[in-house]
Amino acid sequence: MKVLRLKEFGEERFLQELANFSQQNFPGDKRNRDWFNRLPEIYKTRFIDWFFLIDNTELVAFSTIQEFNPKCYRVLTRTYYNPKYRRKHSAYERTQKTPAMWMLEEQLDYLKNYDTLFISMQDLNRRRMLEQLRKKLGNEWTMHPQMIQTCNEIHDVNCWQNVIYKGNPPNLPSITIDKWRGMKQ
Repeated sequence: MKVLRLKEFGEERFLQELANFSQQNFPGDKRNRDWFNRLPEIYKTRFIDWFFLIDNTELVAFSTIQEFNPKCYRVLTRTYYNPKYRRKHSAYERTQKTPAMWMLEEQLDYLKNYDTLFISMQDLNRRRMLEQLRKKLGNEWTMHPQMIQTCNEIHDVNCWQNVIYKGNPPNLPSITIDKWRGMKQ
Protein backbone atom coordinates (compact mmCIF):
# COMPACT_ATOMS: atom_id res chain seq x y z
CA MET A 1 0.00 0.00 0.00
CA LYS A 2 1.16 3.52 -0.69
CA VAL A 3 -0.34 6.99 -0.64
CA LEU A 4 -0.18 9.26 -3.68
CA ARG A 5 -1.16 12.90 -3.98
CA LEU A 6 -3.35 14.20 -6.81
CA LYS A 7 -0.47 15.18 -9.07
CA GLU A 8 0.96 11.63 -8.91
CA PHE A 9 -2.41 9.88 -9.07
CA GLY A 10 -3.65 12.03 -11.96
CA GLU A 11 -6.66 14.30 -12.27
CA GLU A 12 -8.12 12.37 -15.22
CA ARG A 13 -7.87 9.11 -13.29
CA PHE A 14 -9.54 10.72 -10.25
CA LEU A 15 -12.44 11.97 -12.37
CA GLN A 16 -12.77 8.55 -14.01
CA GLU A 17 -12.80 6.79 -10.63
CA LEU A 18 -15.57 9.16 -9.44
CA ALA A 19 -17.58 8.31 -12.56
CA ASN A 20 -17.01 4.58 -11.98
CA PHE A 21 -18.14 4.77 -8.34
CA SER A 22 -21.21 6.72 -9.41
CA GLN A 23 -22.12 4.06 -11.99
CA GLN A 24 -21.60 1.23 -9.47
CA ASN A 25 -24.43 2.73 -7.40
CA PHE A 26 -23.18 0.85 -4.31
CA PRO A 27 -25.95 0.75 -1.65
CA GLY A 28 -23.52 1.86 1.09
CA ASP A 29 -22.94 5.13 -0.78
CA LYS A 30 -26.52 6.35 -0.29
CA ARG A 31 -25.59 9.04 2.28
CA ASN A 32 -22.98 10.68 0.03
CA ARG A 33 -24.04 9.70 -3.48
CA ASP A 34 -24.15 13.35 -4.55
CA TRP A 35 -20.35 13.59 -4.04
CA PHE A 36 -19.66 11.77 -7.28
CA ASN A 37 -21.38 14.51 -9.28
CA ARG A 38 -20.29 17.43 -7.10
CA LEU A 39 -16.59 16.63 -6.58
CA PRO A 40 -15.60 17.02 -10.25
CA GLU A 41 -16.92 20.59 -10.04
CA ILE A 42 -15.22 21.56 -6.76
CA TYR A 43 -12.19 19.31 -6.19
CA LYS A 44 -9.76 22.11 -7.13
CA THR A 45 -11.53 24.90 -5.24
CA ARG A 46 -11.56 24.63 -1.44
CA PHE A 47 -9.31 21.63 -0.92
CA ILE A 48 -5.55 21.87 -0.43
CA ASP A 49 -4.54 18.50 -1.88
CA TRP A 50 -6.01 15.04 -2.40
CA PHE A 51 -4.55 11.78 -1.06
CA PHE A 52 -5.11 8.37 -2.67
CA LEU A 53 -4.31 5.03 -1.05
CA ILE A 54 -3.23 2.51 -3.68
CA ASP A 55 -2.89 -1.27 -3.40
CA ASN A 56 -0.57 -2.11 -6.31
CA THR A 57 -2.47 -0.11 -8.95
CA GLU A 58 -6.00 -0.31 -7.50
CA LEU A 59 -7.56 2.64 -5.69
CA VAL A 60 -8.41 1.67 -2.11
CA ALA A 61 -9.54 5.03 -0.70
CA PHE A 62 -9.18 8.78 -1.05
CA SER A 63 -9.53 11.89 1.10
CA THR A 64 -8.48 15.52 1.18
CA ILE A 65 -7.49 18.41 3.44
CA GLN A 66 -9.66 21.51 3.77
CA GLU A 67 -8.51 24.79 5.33
CA PHE A 68 -11.24 26.51 7.36
CA ASN A 69 -9.27 29.42 8.85
CA PRO A 70 -5.60 30.26 8.60
CA LYS A 71 -3.76 27.29 10.14
CA CYS A 72 -7.04 25.45 10.92
CA TYR A 73 -7.42 22.31 8.79
CA ARG A 74 -9.91 19.49 8.56
CA VAL A 75 -8.08 16.29 7.64
CA LEU A 76 -9.60 13.11 6.18
CA THR A 77 -12.23 15.29 4.52
CA ARG A 78 -14.37 13.55 1.89
CA THR A 79 -12.93 10.19 2.84
CA TYR A 80 -14.21 7.48 0.54
CA TYR A 81 -13.37 3.76 0.59
CA ASN A 82 -13.62 1.70 -2.56
CA PRO A 83 -16.46 -0.75 -1.74
CA LYS A 84 -14.08 -3.69 -2.44
CA TYR A 85 -11.99 -2.62 0.57
CA ARG A 86 -14.67 -1.85 3.14
CA ARG A 87 -14.33 -3.93 6.31
CA LYS A 88 -13.30 -7.28 4.96
CA HIS A 89 -13.75 -8.85 8.42
CA SER A 90 -15.01 -7.80 11.84
CA ALA A 91 -11.57 -7.30 13.43
CA TYR A 92 -10.55 -4.82 10.72
CA GLU A 93 -10.74 -1.63 12.76
CA ARG A 94 -8.88 -3.03 15.77
CA THR A 95 -6.16 -5.23 14.31
CA GLN A 96 -5.15 -3.71 10.97
CA LYS A 97 -4.03 -0.32 9.81
CA THR A 98 -7.11 1.13 8.14
CA PRO A 99 -7.04 3.06 4.85
CA ALA A 100 -7.92 6.22 6.78
CA MET A 101 -4.86 5.78 9.01
CA TRP A 102 -2.59 5.41 5.97
CA MET A 103 -3.92 8.67 4.52
CA LEU A 104 -3.97 10.49 7.85
CA GLU A 105 -0.27 9.79 8.42
CA GLU A 106 0.53 11.39 5.06
CA GLN A 107 -1.77 14.36 5.72
CA LEU A 108 -0.22 15.01 9.13
CA ASP A 109 3.23 14.85 7.56
CA TYR A 110 2.05 17.28 4.84
CA LEU A 111 0.73 19.83 7.39
CA LYS A 112 3.81 20.97 9.27
CA ASN A 113 2.53 24.42 10.30
CA TYR A 114 -0.90 24.45 11.93
CA ASP A 115 -2.72 25.70 15.00
CA THR A 116 -5.66 23.29 14.70
CA LEU A 117 -6.24 19.98 12.98
CA PHE A 118 -9.62 18.31 13.18
CA ILE A 119 -11.54 15.30 11.92
CA SER A 120 -15.32 15.41 11.73
CA MET A 121 -18.14 12.92 11.31
CA GLN A 122 -21.82 13.53 10.68
CA ASP A 123 -24.58 12.44 13.02
CA LEU A 124 -24.53 11.78 16.73
CA ASN A 125 -24.64 8.00 16.33
CA ARG A 126 -21.10 8.17 14.84
CA ARG A 127 -19.69 9.99 17.86
CA ARG A 128 -18.65 6.69 19.48
CA MET A 129 -16.74 5.72 16.31
CA LEU A 130 -14.96 9.08 16.36
CA GLU A 131 -14.08 8.56 20.04
CA GLN A 132 -12.52 5.18 19.14
CA LEU A 133 -10.44 6.91 16.48
CA ARG A 134 -9.39 9.56 18.99
CA LYS A 135 -8.16 6.85 21.36
CA LYS A 136 -6.26 5.19 18.53
CA LEU A 137 -4.57 8.51 17.67
CA GLY A 138 -3.54 9.24 21.26
CA ASN A 139 -3.80 11.89 23.94
CA GLU A 140 -2.89 14.77 21.62
CA TRP A 141 -6.41 14.52 20.17
CA THR A 142 -9.51 15.78 22.05
CA MET A 143 -13.22 15.17 21.49
CA HIS A 144 -15.04 18.51 21.23
CA PRO A 145 -17.99 18.52 23.66
CA GLN A 146 -20.35 20.19 21.16
CA MET A 147 -21.30 19.90 17.50
CA ILE A 148 -19.17 22.09 15.19
CA GLN A 149 -20.42 23.86 12.06
CA THR A 150 -18.50 22.49 9.06
CA CYS A 151 -20.47 24.04 6.17
CA ASN A 152 -22.55 27.15 5.56
CA GLU A 153 -26.10 25.79 5.74
CA ILE A 154 -26.73 26.46 9.45
CA HIS A 155 -30.18 24.84 9.41
CA ASP A 156 -28.88 21.59 7.89
CA VAL A 157 -28.19 19.10 10.71
CA ASN A 158 -25.43 17.54 8.56
CA CYS A 159 -23.47 20.80 8.72
CA TRP A 160 -23.10 20.35 12.49
CA GLN A 161 -20.67 17.53 13.14
CA ASN A 162 -18.80 15.66 15.84
CA VAL A 163 -15.16 16.72 15.95
CA ILE A 164 -11.90 15.50 17.39
CA TYR A 165 -9.06 17.97 17.23
CA LYS A 166 -5.34 18.36 17.80
CA GLY A 167 -3.86 21.69 18.85
CA ASN A 168 -6.24 24.55 19.61
CA PRO A 169 -10.01 23.95 19.59
CA PRO A 170 -11.48 24.82 16.17
CA ASN A 171 -12.48 28.48 16.02
CA LEU A 172 -15.81 27.63 14.39
CA PRO A 173 -19.45 28.02 15.48
CA SER A 174 -20.74 25.29 17.77
CA ILE A 175 -24.02 24.18 19.34
CA THR A 176 -24.83 21.86 22.19
CA ILE A 177 -25.76 18.29 21.45
CA ASP A 178 -29.23 18.93 22.90
CA LYS A 179 -29.77 21.86 20.53
CA TRP A 180 -28.58 19.69 17.62
CA ARG A 181 -31.09 16.99 18.61
CA GLY A 182 -33.82 19.64 18.55
CA MET A 183 -32.83 20.62 15.00
CA LYS A 184 -33.16 17.02 13.91
CA GLN A 185 -36.81 16.74 14.95
